[in-house]
Amino acid sequence: MATAEQIKIIQKLLDDSHPTEFFKRMDESSVGIGAVLRLLDEADDAVTAGQISQIIGVSTARVAVLLKKMVTKGYIVKETGLTDARTTVVTLSDLGRETVKKKRNNMYRQIGAAIDKVGMERLIEFTAVLKEISSVLSDLQ
Repeated sequence: MATAEQIKIIQKLLDDSHPTEFFKRMDESSVGIGAVLRLLDEADDAVTAGQISQIIGVSTARVAVLLKKMVTKGYIVKETGLTDARTTVVTLSDLGRETVKKKRNNMYRQIGAAIDKVGMERLIEFTAVLKEISSVLSDLQ
């Protein structure tokens, strides 16, 4: 069992490394507007709001809010489904495609810099450790 001293050491190391900014960026790209942009960019056809909800694992209400913001910013075009008027079909606008490209290039630049500085092997180990920690913490809930 971990000692109080070991816990304090790890807590201090985490505080000093400021991981919240890193995880905040990763979270934004996996569940927010960034995730929807990426999903639409990778889709072969138009996608419905319901499909977006299922794929990124958020409620349809959350997707509706995201889509409203994205329309306001000009990232997407929303249309009523041709076969079912109850569905909303979403596609990227030209601005949306350009935004995805910029976000992807920025992400590649950041990850590339991390690989160059830290090394591929250490980053692979880091992600494996994160996955392990996540599993431990989810088991405690």
